Formats: sequence, structure tokens, C-alpha cells
Amino acid sequence: MDPPSLSWLRDADYTSKWALAITAMAVVTTISYLGRAAPAIPTISGTIPRLSVTLMYMTDMKTFLSKAKQALPQQHIVQFYLGPMKAYIIDSASNIQAMFRASTNVSSDIFFLMVQQHIWNSTPDDLAKFANDKSGRQKVPLPASNPHTHQKRYWAGMHETVHRYLARTDETNALARSYQRFFAQRIQRFPLSGDPVPVRIHDLLLTDMAHAAITAINGSLVLELNPDLLRLLWDFDLIASSLVWGLPKFLNPKSWRTRDRLLAATARYLESALRDFNWDAAADGSDPEWEPIFGSRYAREFVRWMRAEGFALQTMAGALTNLTIFGANANSIPVTTWCVMEISRDKGLLEAIREEVSAAWETDPETGERMVNAQTLVSLPLLQSVYIEGLRLHVSMNVTRQVTGEMELGGVKLEKGAVLQAATEIVHYDEGIWGAEGHPASEFWAERHVQYVGEAGENGERERVRKFVMAGGATDFFPYGGGVSICPGRFFAKQEIMLTIALLVSRFDMEFVEWVNKEDGTPSDRPAENDVRWSGGASVPPDRDMKVLFKRLW
Repeated sequence: MDPPSLSWLRDADYTSKWALAITAMAVVTTISYLGRAAPAIPTISGTIPRLSVTLMYMTDMKTFLSKAKQALPQQHIVQFYLGPMKAYIIDSASNIQAMFRASTNVSSDIFFLMVQQHIWNSTPDDLAKFANDKSGRQKVPLPASNPHTHQKRYWAGMHETVHRYLARTDETNALARSYQRFFAQRIQRFPLSGDPVPVRIHDLLLTDMAHAAITAINGSLVLELNPDLLRLLWDFDLIASSLVWGLPKFLNPKSWRTRDRLLAATARYLESALRDFNWDAAADGSDPEWEPIFGSRYAREFVRWMRAEGFALQTMAGALTNLTIFGANANSIPVTTWCVMEISRDKGLLEAIREEVSAAWETDPETGERMVNAQTLVSLPLLQSVYIEGLRLHVSMNVTRQVTGEMELGGVKLEKGAVLQAATEIVHYDEGIWGAEGHPASEFWAERHVQYVGEAGENGERERVRKFVMAGGATDFFPYGGGVSICPGRFFAKQEIMLTIALLVSRFDMEFVEWVNKEDGTPSDRPAENDVRWSGGASVPPDRDMKVLFKRLW
């Protein structure tokens, strides 16, 4: 059974519903829309009301957000129609705080259900399990849900499993150790002697960082069974955001085929893994930090939970693709790329980061292995500031909720059932929040989140030291979402990004050569910018690559 709010997106009815919508909305809604009195809330409109804006939202997010940004200063909320659904875009700290606040009047389920349906390709029965569960994600069910003892709590079960094995410090540290080892193995191939090696930063990380992350989280089997997995992953990354809202197959056939190829690869791996993994041995206490079939405890226990709850292989493959293979790479790698690019083209910043990172290196007294202490690393002030700037400037995500009860924002009553969104691409570029003299919010500034304070040094004299201080507040910065559905992988993502930077700046001297076109490596006539094709879809990769000379130091 489909959730009522998503019935207009059912796969079987795509063609008929959208064909009807395109003709009917062009005539009927134009007349009715133009005949109404102007609404109190500013409206994003197009040539053909509703239809133009819906298509703009799905195919040209950059232009859509630009229109929303122009209208927002009037009262910090604008409205539009996404197909037949009313929708709002908001900004301002108070509005965003209200959106993220735990409440029975706003729910994040709608976005997750669309991801389940269109990205995971969940079976109808498995989609209905979540759609019919109104008890929420927390340990205590929502008061209005009154679940019977025989009812399954799928939201809470998934939330508890994912947070237990992904958000807890001990599990995050275990993931970070595995990732660090696998990434270090990948970059070990660069020679210690000889001339510097020319490297394209984004190209390097798309391969080596992704390979290490997938191996650390999912194990080595998935890559062995699917040698072309990385190509399938990055093909899917290009079109994923176009699928979320259900743009029908007759308008977007190539994107759906791309999704199906990646899901088929994961299903092929999962079928083999479920057949060969010794679940009895794991239940008896064999619980390694990493093993080759499922990799991390996170992936292993998430599959165990889905298996126990009776989810179909099709749904499990979609979940694993989205929450581990795609989720661990599509957002972290673009941000890391931007950070490494900024460091590589500024020799002074490279040396400062290298010096700061040196404090996090440790040598194991038993094995003699040199590794970065991830907990020390994530506390370093300058590196944290670079990381925050990477997220602030290069995450473009429309955090989505649905209005499920009586709700007002800024004195405006919102329509029940409507979609409510806050766009990072608008809030993260707000000059009033992030701008500083000589350093506009639209530009990268490594020290935007650093303050210098005086502290007593070893000789008793005052020393000028860096301190990390966010330039904006919590409601001004939400690259991982917010509220109860905030991304549980944010702790590992931070460690993964910082570990990658630390290993590169410590083990290599990096000399900027030139900006190049990504397609063929030819010289570019300008530096990289955010690739607008990813606008609104989470982390945004550069539209150009950077050629750098790598000289391995040790």
C-alpha cells in the first residue's frame, strides 16, 4: 500500500498521472490561479503556474533557488507548488529552529518515503511497513500513534540500529581506523623516489577515497564481485537527485536505467553475502571490527536487522546502496576534494595544516605502525575551520519536512500536508551571518572559524594560539540536516574527510599546476566552480579538476 501523501507518485501510474497533470495543469490551474487574490505569502511563479515551477524544481534547481532567494527577504517564507503539493521554502534562525524541533506537527517521513520508493526501489509491501508506522523514531512512541504491542516499529528499529553502529564513538572510531588503513594502502603506490607525479585531485579521490570507504564499510567482497562498481556509483550520483521526487520514466528513462544497474550490482553482492556469511558464528560472539563479506559492524548489523524484519532482497539492496555505498561517498568526496584543492593552491595554508596535523600522528608501541589519532585530529582548530568552509560552500541540500498538524511560522499559518524546506544554498551564503570584512560569504576563507587567543606557553610567556569558533549559529548551518532525522553518519564523515586531508598533506608535498577540464584533462580557462547539476542534491562537486604535482615524503 502506498502512503496517501505519495499516491500520486506510484510507479505504475507515472505516465498517465503525469500526462494528465501536464495537460490539465496548463489549462485549469492557470485560470484558477490567476483568478485568485494574491496570497499573503510570496509565491514562486512561472510561465505556466505550478507546472513551470515543478519542472524547474526537478530540472534546474539552481535557478529555482535563485528565485526563492529573491523572494525570501520579504517575510522569510515563500510558497510554490511541487506537482499538486503545496510547498514552502524558509530561512531565518527561528523558522529553521521550529522546523527541526521535535513536534507532531511536522514530520521528516515524506522525504525518506520518497527515497525508499524512488532511490531504494523498495517493494510496495516494504514501503507500506514504514508508511503505516506512525510511532516515530524515538524509543517512546509518539503519543498520537498508540501502537499495539503486536505492531512493528520500523522507524524506531532502523533509527536505533543505525545510530548504535554508526553514531556511537566506539563504532565511529572503528570505522575510522579501517578507513585510514585502506586509504593509506591506496596511496602507498606513489613512488618514494623520482620526479613528482602529476595528479588530478577529484579524479584521485573518486577512485582511491571511494574504494577505501566502500571496503571499510561494506567489505571487499562487493568490489570483487562488481569490478565496475565505482563507475556505476558515479553514473548514479549524476542523476540521483532527479529521481527523488519521482520524475516519471517516460520523461527520464536514462536515469531510471542508471539506478537499476547500480541496484542490480548491490543485489548480486548481497545475494552472495547472505548465502556465505556465517550468522551463527556472529551470534556466538565473533564480532570483528572488520571482515571481508560485510565489512563493518554497521553494515553487518543493519543487514541483520532488515533480514530479521523480513524485508525483501530488493529492498535490502536498495537500502544498502543508499545508506552505505552511495551515502558514504557522494557527500564526503566532493567536500574533501574542495578542501584539498584549497589547501593545494595555497602554500602557506598547506604548511600550516601540515604542522597542525603533525600533532595527531602516533606510533603503535607494539606494531610500530604510524597512524593518525582521529579524536585528536577532529579537534584541530584550523583543520576544523577548513572542513566547515568545505561544507558551508559546497553542500546544497533542501532539508525537507511535511506539515502534519497545526503550524505557524512568522505569524503565517501553513497548510496541512504541505512540504516544508530549508535550503543550505540560501542560508549558508547569507552575508549577514557568514560575511566578514574582506572575506565575503561566497568565498572560501580558511580562518573564517578561527580566533586567536593568548595562552601561557612552556616558558611562561603568552603565545598566540588558534581556537575554533563557528562564525554562525546552529540554525545557520545544517549540512547534515537537523532534528531527529539528522544524518547519523556525520561523525564518521568528519573523520573520513579530515583523515584523507591529514594523510595527503603529511605524506605528500603538493604543488598546484593548473585547472583542467574534467572530461579530457585539457587546461581550463577558469578555476573550478560548484557544478550546478548537483544543486539541491547534497554535496556539490567541482565542475573543473585541479592538476597537482605529488611528491611523496615518506
